[in-house]
Amino acid sequence: MTEPVDAAPQNVAPLKAIPHIGAFVLETLTLGMYGEPRHTLREYVQNSFDAIRAARRTRFLDSRGRVDISIADDSIVIRDNGLGVRADQAWNTLTSIGASKKDRQRDAGFRGIGRLAGMAYCKNLIFRTTFPGETTLTVIDFDCQNLLSAMKPEEGGDVELATLLSKAIRFAPVADGAQAEDHFFEVELKGLEPAPKSLKDPAAVRKYLSEVVPVDFDPKWQWREKIRSEYKTYFGEDLEIIDVFVTADGETTQIFKPYGDTYEHRKGTTSLQSVEFFPGEDNAYWGWVGKLSDFAAITDFSTRGVRVRVRNIQVDGTEIVEKLFTEVKPSFGRFNAYYIGEIHIDPEKVIPNARRDGFEETTQWIDIKNRISLFLCKPLADASYDASQQGQTNIGKVVDDIDKLVNRSTTLAESSRASYDQVIDLMNTAKRLRRRASSALKVVGYVDETIVEEGDPEEQKATSLEEAARAVETVETQARMMIGKFLDEDERLTGLKARLREEVLQELLDVVNLFVDPATYQKIRRQIFKAP
Repeated sequence: MTEPVDAAPQNVAPLKAIPHIGAFVLETLTLGMYGEPRHTLREYVQNSFDAIRAARRTRFLDSRGRVDISIADDSIVIRDNGLGVRADQAWNTLTSIGASKKDRQRDAGFRGIGRLAGMAYCKNLIFRTTFPGETTLTVIDFDCQNLLSAMKPEEGGDVELATLLSKAIRFAPVADGAQAEDHFFEVELKGLEPAPKSLKDPAAVRKYLSEVVPVDFDPKWQWREKIRSEYKTYFGEDLEIIDVFVTADGETTQIFKPYGDTYEHRKGTTSLQSVEFFPGEDNAYWGWVGKLSDFAAITDFSTRGVRVRVRNIQVDGTEIVEKLFTEVKPSFGRFNAYYIGEIHIDPEKVIPNARRDGFEETTQWIDIKNRISLFLCKPLADASYDASQQGQTNIGKVVDDIDKLVNRSTTLAESSRASYDQVIDLMNTAKRLRRRASSALKVVGYVDETIVEEGDPEEQKATSLEEAARAVETVETQARMMIGKFLDEDERLTGLKARLREEVLQELLDVVNLFVDPATYQKIRRQIFKAP
């Protein structure tokens, strides 16, 4: 006889399953999040920026705040004079991952993962901090070697993340380690053996920081005050700025944004001609754009292109705005490199993504993107395209004029009745055309880029312009040979020498005129032409 089976007990809760969170999650939040090593410094400066603003709000700081970055052979230290962290809250605050008390609309960082950015590049990641009115110096030391070892693929991620962290973090508060009036936060990346060169190279670090962190324009830059004034008029408050200094090899340098009055392009140097402002509707965005004297792509990647900033911190590089140019027309993306500038977006209207290389695709951001594309990118792209089309016309005119010059030179060379005046006029025309060809050669590459983009590669101008420029040189050589024939005729020699002398002296005086005042120039000119 089969025994009855007891029914399962009623109202008994099953065993509670506890999810396993392995060490690979930490890899995703460090190595996976910050592929460019110098983004680590951006994250720490961003945290300093928030701490400085907190100190100002609470009246513990009345300056705009300072961040010092010290680079040594085996360590990098980032220290700010922000609010710091209270001793009784330091452990929970600094060891939490993906948890933060920051306000998204008030603070630049708010996800609680940026403080671990340096883990992949040092043996020990050390935080030191103190809070106003406290004398305790809090020290928290992450053993990064231990943590990184557990993230290796062969470990399989079996180690529980919380267990791993508890073993790899050392908490060492120092009683009476600070003065009551002190307040700061310091990050030290110690043991830089895992760090790449770009993170340890002071010049590379300075250049990178000048692009991305919320610093001021160079005080010597002529457009600094105008841009800051227009920003304040639009947003109703000053541009948010902190002072950042980098010390290395005994030298301390203040970081400013990299904008100036001249910019390099592929064929030479161009100058900043004007700055135009682009205020968006509803205080959503405001931008300034620098227009250059030449329509050419800037080759300095630290300044080229219009960039996007939130709280004066750069988001991504030039890719966001470049993509908005392509929405005007797919081939127009390249035109972003023809300008410099910034678009500042209201932080309450957008949410930077975790990698800070873009924004979450909210309805507000999509609307702002569409407006920027229509009201900023389109007029700039149209102007660049029109200039490129005009460049094609101008280059064609130079080539046509040189062809006429070559025919004229050939005719004179074959004529027995050619006069000295005709040959001199030929030489002067050739000189003018040589200068025009030289100027055209500086931009022909950009004109050809437009031609190719428009689908007419056979119409490229560079080859024909280069051939025309060589033809001018041939004409000048031929003209000099014809003048030599005149020099063999005794009856014309005296007058010819006088004319040649006058032309040479006038070219010399043209050069002198560039370097002396008008009175001195006239004295020199009188003395020269007194000579026999």
